[in-house]
Amino acid sequence: MLRRTKVYLRGAYGPGNLGDDVLLLCMIKLLKRQFKSNDISISINDVTAAKHIDKDVNWVPLNAPVFSDVAILGGGGQFFSFFSKSVTKTERSDVKSWLIKKHQQGYTFFDLLIGFILRKVLGIGYKTKKLATFCIGVGPFENGRDDEYIRALKIFEKADFLSVRDSKSKIQVSEMCGKIPAQFVDITLNRELWYDKKQDFFKQRNLNSKPVVGIVIREWSLNDSGCRVINELLEFDKLNPNYDCVYISFYKKYDKQIIDRLKGKKVLIWEPKEDTVNSFLTKMKQSCDVIISTRAHGVLLSTMVYIPTIAVEIEQKIKVVHQMMPTSTKLVKGDSLDLLANNVELCLNYDDEYKKRVDNDLQKNSIVAKASIVKLEEWLRNVK
Repeated sequence: MLRRTKVYLRGAYGPGNLGDDVLLLCMIKLLKRQFKSNDISISINDVTAAKHIDKDVNWVPLNAPVFSDVAILGGGGQFFSFFSKSVTKTERSDVKSWLIKKHQQGYTFFDLLIGFILRKVLGIGYKTKKLATFCIGVGPFENGRDDEYIRALKIFEKADFLSVRDSKSKIQVSEMCGKIPAQFVDITLNRELWYDKKQDFFKQRNLNSKPVVGIVIREWSLNDSGCRVINELLEFDKLNPNYDCVYISFYKKYDKQIIDRLKGKKVLIWEPKEDTVNSFLTKMKQSCDVIISTRAHGVLLSTMVYIPTIAVEIEQKIKVVHQMMPTSTKLVKGDSLDLLANNVELCLNYDDEYKKRVDNDLQKNSIVAKASIVKLEEWLRNVK
């Protein structure tokens, strides 16, 4: 049986990755303005867990073939590849184990067969009348024209509507396919789509106790320089005993090895079955005076709820999100982590003026984020 739908949403969605979960919530809210829930299909890694996010839309396994009137690729950075000498490749399982795993993930034999044929014929595993990319991040491609580059190129060449979230992505797309995409920002910067106004205050720290630094950590196996950054951050609490540290995981499933290494340390983990986005951010705000983040949405979300935040440039998009909030976030390069403690001290001295800087940065970005939504909705009305 073919999976048919009016609108099909693909992205770097978990569920279980806080940043991607917020993007997903935003996209569902936008699509429901123009489509009925049962006309929306979304590809996802974990179909069962996704029902905790929204029980009305159609959830389909990540690579199941879908036939749609419109397909939208949204959800942050989707097209990139990193170079590494030391990271080992994952071993392939035997055919029987692979088939059992696919069945457990919700795939039918028909999904696997049709998906294989579509990828061979079209280069992508779904078929749509109209294709859009929406506020995506693109690059870097450190391995040149590898499989990820070719996959991205095929998408861009087929797309009827192209928009990206930053200038580097715009340059990357235009150099790859000759098309010039519209440039916007990350849509979470339109806080109206997800934000609880109860967060609308700057928390003064307790001067009678040690400052608490929250470190948004992540498993990293994409390149060697990133691995070094993560290993250094895991030692931050030992090297800086004048702070209490809380290590924060936005993606429990992916960060499993890192979480295992954090035994005996204070850890805060995003669990979409237990928390809402806002309740988890409240926990971060109650626990931490400053955030250090290796994740893009660790920078954005923390800053948007007025927690002073330092972005660690483990990859290109960390610098990009810092540039979206330039006066309210700090940036430390991955090879300059010795500067972290000084930046923490600067953040600890923030007062209510910090909230004004956040609001000023947000005001500019919110206008652009809303413009991106208007542009997408106009396009959808024209192609529906």
